[in-house]
Order: sequence, then structure tokens, then C-alpha cells
Amino acid sequence: MAELALSNLHKSFGATEVIRGVSLAAHSGEFVVFVGPSGCGKSTLLRMIAGLERSDSGTISIGVRDVTTTDPAKRGIAMVFQTYALYPHMSVAENMGFGLEMAGMAKAERQKLVRQAAEMLHLTDYLDRKPRQLSGGQRQRVAIGRAIVRNPDIFLFDEPLSNLDAELRVKMRLEIAKLHKDLGATMVYVTHDQVEAMTLADKIVVLRAGLVEQIGSPMTLYSDPDNRFVAGFIGSPRMNFIDASVSGIKDGALLVDVPELGLSGLPVRPRAMLAKAPATVTLGIRPEHLSEGAEGPFRVTLTCNAIERLGAISYLYTAPGDDATIIAQLKGASGVRVGESVTVGIDPEACFLFDDAGQRI
Repeated sequence: MAELALSNLHKSFGATEVIRGVSLAAHSGEFVVFVGPSGCGKSTLLRMIAGLERSDSGTISIGVRDVTTTDPAKRGIAMVFQTYALYPHMSVAENMGFGLEMAGMAKAERQKLVRQAAEMLHLTDYLDRKPRQLSGGQRQRVAIGRAIVRNPDIFLFDEPLSNLDAELRVKMRLEIAKLHKDLGATMVYVTHDQVEAMTLADKIVVLRAGLVEQIGSPMTLYSDPDNRFVAGFIGSPRMNFIDASVSGIKDGALLVDVPELGLSGLPVRPRAMLAKAPATVTLGIRPEHLSEGAEGPFRVTLTCNAIERLGAISYLYTAPGDDATIIAQLKGASGVRVGESVTVGIDPEACFLFDDAGQRI
């Protein structure tokens, strides 16, 4: 196990700056997940940690070592790729032990480490098989096993589950979480799937356009986002954002008017005390906080233009495909149909406010 520290990293490809001054730390034994939209720089950042891409400036440290210019093979990292990268002509055992063989490790020691990793990953019965004889999940376990036998200081994962079907993704997600617990290793994981991020991470790093938007635990990012981007990116379905205005302040709360919902005087507490309230704001509220049948003074009526029934819950959409769509989470047994209306309650304590620049108020 080792700590990882990135300090003011920059990386450009031609005239395009992909990483713009990223600084962060992964503590020993921590599971850190990079998330963000396509093109935000998360995979490039992972490759820079691995040494597969050289930084233009800034430093990368693993433990007490500055590895910014160190050869990838000497960094003490092991990387698991999206494409598995297995040798088709080699058996599972040969694939897992190949890196050790190239490093000059004795055959007996190599076989011992391969067997130990195979037992951990439930691959013992498959050691003599070729990759083509394995399922996608088994191939991914082989790729992970190849990393485990190297006993690295840090594990790097680059969207390792993206090629698997939904059921296998869930199974592998649980296996990776157990592996992290069993090894106690420092892991850095890139994904575009926020379910993976929320369920696996000790710490999530949200990236946008090569910059860090926010770093925190999964529930911190969910319940206390710094800005509209993080609030909209973390959570599925997305948070609802609705134009609003501020009509006054009462008992430390901003009184918010929301014409689109027919609401006035919704008391929303800002993140910090304000000397002066902005005239216009964006109200943010998650679908699960628009509660069907909830009592209270703040209730709105929504017309159902589309509905997704998932069993235990259903999602109502007021205008499917439109950025202005309002989404509400209903109980699974809700009898509302397309074209009908439903009344939902709003809890002011669950609302967020953002200024015109998208920063949390």
C-alpha cells in the first residue's frame, strides 16, 4: 500500500490542454474513483499516473518517491484495462504469470503467486484454459489477477467493466469491492458509470474539462455539491433545475418564487449566510424529493407526459427529452397514467440553490 499525490499536473495534446492543474491525494488503502463526462480527462490522468503519458508540468508521487519521470515498470503500479489485453495463445496461468516471468522470477515462486491470486478470484478451475474459453467476467478476473500477482503499491483500473453486460457488471462490482477489502490496497478507478462510483469509492473526484470540480465521499457529493455541475452529474435520474427568483429573507432562509411550479415563498436555507441575496437563482431538487402524497404547504401538480415503471419505483417525466423536463420519483404502485396529473410535495430542506454562475448558494 502507498499514498498517491498529484500536484498541479498539466497535459496538452497539441494546442488542446486536456489536464489543467489537477492536484489531489489518495491515501494508503483508499479507493478513489475518477468520474466525469466523456473527454473530461479522467483516462488521460490515469495514464499519467501509470507513466503511459508524460505530464507537461507538475509532480506525481507514490509514497515518498517522486515518480513524475520514472519509467512505468518502476513505478510500483499495476493497471487493469477495459479491453483485458490477454494473450490469446497463453493459458490463464501463463497470462497471470507472464509479467513475473519477464521480471526473472523463479518458476516455483511464480506458480505460487498465480495460485494464490486464482483462489482469491475463483479462477482455480480455469488455470489451463485459453481466454477464448472464458466468459467476459472471467477474462476480466484474469486481467485483475495479473495485476494482483505483481503486488503493486497502487492498482489502476481504466473502465474495467464497460464491456460487460448489466448482470456481470453488478457481480464484478461486488467482487472488486471485496478484493479491495481483502487486499487493503490503494486503488484508483476510472468510470463513466456513477453507480460504480457511488458503490465502490471511498472518495470520488469529479472532473470537467481537465479541472477538478469537487472531491469528496459519495454521499458528500450527493448531499452537499459545490456547484450545479456536480449536483447534476451525481445522482440518477439527474437533479431537476428550475428557474426561480428570491423575494426576501426570513429566519435565515431565502424565500424563493418558482413560477413554473406555481410556488411562492419557498423557504430554502443557503449553504452559508448571505449579506445580500441574489435576485435570480436556480432551484435544484432531486426526483426522490418530489413526493407523491406528501403533506405540507408546498405542493405542485405535474402532468405525466411519460412514465418509466421499474417495479418498486416509477419515474414520471413532464416533457421527455426536453432539458426543462421535471422528473419525479413515484411509488411503484402509483396508478398515474400518461396524460394524467399527480400532486407531489416539496420539502424545502431538500432543495438546493445555485447562482447565475452555477455555484452553490
